[in-house]
Amino acid sequence: MDELPLLISLTGLAADVVVIDCPNRRGGPLTLSALNAADTVVYAATATSDGIDGVDGARRTVAQFRRHRQQLGAPDTLTEAGIVVGGVKETIMSRAAVASLEELRATGLFLEPLIPDRAIVQEVRISGEWYGQYRKGSRVLDAYTAIAKQVLR
Repeated sequence: MDELPLLISLTGLAADVVVIDCPNRRGGPLTLSALNAADTVVYAATATSDGIDGVDGARRTVAQFRRHRQQLGAPDTLTEAGIVVGGVKETIMSRAAVASLEELRATGLFLEPLIPDRAIVQEVRISGEWYGQYRKGSRVLDAYTAIAKQVLR
């Protein structure tokens, strides 16, 4: 089975948290492997219609994964922890962004605070540095830290 090597490789790992960041590919091998290895799912979104579509697609994939597990008689221990919305402009938001946030909030999975958009996040990617070591990146780091406290059990 192509879905199990990641789970097997993580067995016995001495780590408090392992983050598996993968795109929603409608049940592709990478996603299936990640779901088999995971116990918690956090959806990442932007305040756009594409962000909503991405979360909807990812949630369909998780639901399909769960149905498949149930059909196999396998345990279903996967928890949906919530939706993190990143890259949010803190100036006056467009109507489309506000509507997107409202739609994501209506899922009941909306996590706050919102992750603010900061130029430094994109700028340091070029150099391979981490934005958290810079004062201008502290708002993003603080927001992710607050989200982590809600999600981690």
